[in-house]
Amino acid sequence: MASPPPRSSIPNISKLPLVIETAHLKLRPWSTDDVEDIWPIVSDPEFPKLMSWEAHKDKSQTLAWLDAASRVVASNEEVKWAIEHEGKAIGSIGFHEITWQIRAFRLDRAELGYWLSPAHQRKGFMTEAVQAIVRFGFETIGLHKIMINCMAENIASRRVIEKASFRWVGRSEDDVWRDGKWHAHLLYELTAPEWPDVHTTMRVQRPKTQS
Repeated sequence: MASPPPRSSIPNISKLPLVIETAHLKLRPWSTDDVEDIWPIVSDPEFPKLMSWEAHKDKSQTLAWLDAASRVVASNEEVKWAIEHEGKAIGSIGFHEITWQIRAFRLDRAELGYWLSPAHQRKGFMTEAVQAIVRFGFETIGLHKIMINCMAENIASRRVIEKASFRWVGRSEDDVWRDGKWHAHLLYELTAPEWPDVHTTMRVQRPKTQS
């Protein structure tokens, strides 16, 4: 069965209801007021070693990141949410490299990225956040495909991806150089037509969106 065509108009993401509530979390736009919550996380030199960024060396760097994260949605090419639990920001999740069209091709796709405070890992929070954001990407933004990758050594991230039922695409060997060696990436994707079959097998609470 053929997939339906893309939406006739490309949405303005900044005009969408970007606050999403799940059973245990609130996903909402970042603010510079979050600096004290996340500074201890993002300044830990060990924390981002399996990610694409380096630990922040100064709180001004964190403030600049928060400011950029709150403004980037206006580009319609990226959107980041703070993962909030019990009133504190504990992680980040979002779409980057959102691509709607290249010349004659409509793509309507994005890459998903995320991180979570080590103190809040292994509690199901990231799986809950991923499921909510994937649903938002397909049902509200209107994406056709969501892609995600992780370093082969990042077992925790791989578990989250597979729990969200992303389809295995392949392994890209020697994909990035970091900390003195080449690292492989594991590649996954999920399309909008696959999503109804995937999410009906998950025991998750449907998130609520707020304007």
